[in-house]
Amino acid sequence: MPPTSRGLVEAALAPGSPAESSVRRAPTGTRLAVLLPTLYSVRNVVHSSVLGGLHSGGVEVSLLLRDSPPESRRRVVMAASIARMEPLQAVNGTEIAGRALLNSVIASAFARRNRLRSYELYRLWFQRDATRRERRRRRFVDGLGALAATGPAFRGARALAERLYRRSRDLGPIRAQLKELRPTALWSTTCTSPFEYPYFLAARDLGIPVIASILSFDNLTSRSAVPTCDHYFVWSEAMKAQLLQLYPEVSADRVSVTGTAQFDFHRKPSRWSRAETLQRLGLPPGSRYFLYAASHVSLAPEEPRLVHQLARRMASTDDLSTFHILLRLHPQDDGSRWGQAANDPRVVVSLACEDTPGGDEWKLPTPEEQDRLIASLTHAEACLNVASTMSLDAAVLDRPALGIDLSSEPNGPAGVMYSEYGATHYEPLVRSGGVEVARGWDELIGLMRLAATEPGRRRAERARMVEQVCGRVDGRAGERIAATLIGLLRDRLSSGAAR
Repeated sequence: MPPTSRGLVEAALAPGSPAESSVRRAPTGTRLAVLLPTLYSVRNVVHSSVLGGLHSGGVEVSLLLRDSPPESRRRVVMAASIARMEPLQAVNGTEIAGRALLNSVIASAFARRNRLRSYELYRLWFQRDATRRERRRRRFVDGLGALAATGPAFRGARALAERLYRRSRDLGPIRAQLKELRPTALWSTTCTSPFEYPYFLAARDLGIPVIASILSFDNLTSRSAVPTCDHYFVWSEAMKAQLLQLYPEVSADRVSVTGTAQFDFHRKPSRWSRAETLQRLGLPPGSRYFLYAASHVSLAPEEPRLVHQLARRMASTDDLSTFHILLRLHPQDDGSRWGQAANDPRVVVSLACEDTPGGDEWKLPTPEEQDRLIASLTHAEACLNVASTMSLDAAVLDRPALGIDLSSEPNGPAGVMYSEYGATHYEPLVRSGGVEVARGWDELIGLMRLAATEPGRRRAERARMVEQVCGRVDGRAGERIAATLIGLLRDRLSSGAAR
């Protein structure tokens, strides 16, 4: 893609600018193919103002989605009636021996060359029960990673990984699909997803530029290197600086700070009153509750024990004995693992996705489920979790965010990744003071008491944390994203480079 049209992009991002309130129109025939491999993609594009902004700006949008249950898909088709719906294709092929090892070496090299703490923390966690053979393989991978960490070696390893992928996969159907859609550009909404990678390669083969959104604040430092794209959208100036540091080959004018549409929902007045929220969540009228945001099972297999112990301690604490725990499950959790914790009378379970619980990350969320999330946090005393992104959701809504670390408790649940507080993406949240981490049961109970009696405590720290990590959270990120996309598409067409 040619250099960004600074006038268009700066107009789109300027507070209170005309481009913020009314999206400029794109030339006739402007087309955008949007990859939607996860439920978070659908939320950020279809249920925010992004899709409507693109449509109002004259862009012909094709949404590429994975297969889904008919009823869920019907709801999204209704919500996205202003866009074309297409299947997100999976490529056929067989894995070439050695490619998985090479990808592991690239991940190790990427972490080493950028001094990312997350790599070692996650490696230790996921290999905590590794066999001797698996540990030897890990040492071998890290040894190769040290050799591949230099610039030329690292670029060579990535190029080889791409060649092996192409040799083992048939990109023909995806190229044919993109030729039929004839997009001016391809928008990646989850650039770490394996479902998107073949589209990057096919788009490059066809000369179609790729614009990538960095979906989450951990994606740059908790994963391996992301694919090379023509332009990037990031949450904040801090995320932009991080991207440029990790990828020195990317120039600053190829990165736009837009914010993320996922927090736009938080700036809309909650449609659920407190009484309605309690009723819909199954909580007794007039009750008070703490929201516990559950982790993915891979990071906290013993989390049900933690919640059960917490409920018992609350029951024996006079000023917390009448409070409930609203257990909000991870979107990939169907609730079957919670057993005794879910059966405690003080615990009420809330599924993140009511109609399609469990399974992998592909679900089609509804606006109502987003409303339930916002209302659940708005009326909670605090959000309790173990190094969860939900701490940011709580802080955006000015609710206390309390982290839990029971690693020093003799009888505390050990099967929880408490070390994630030290990960590259999460440590700044703890350092900011916007998230308070309780290092034991007594400290946790004390912080819960403070949250219930002094909700404004740490308000300034939460606000600073949101500004630093999330960027502008004004409810208009979707408008900025749509306007910036249109600016880039206009620039692409005006350069005469469109296919």
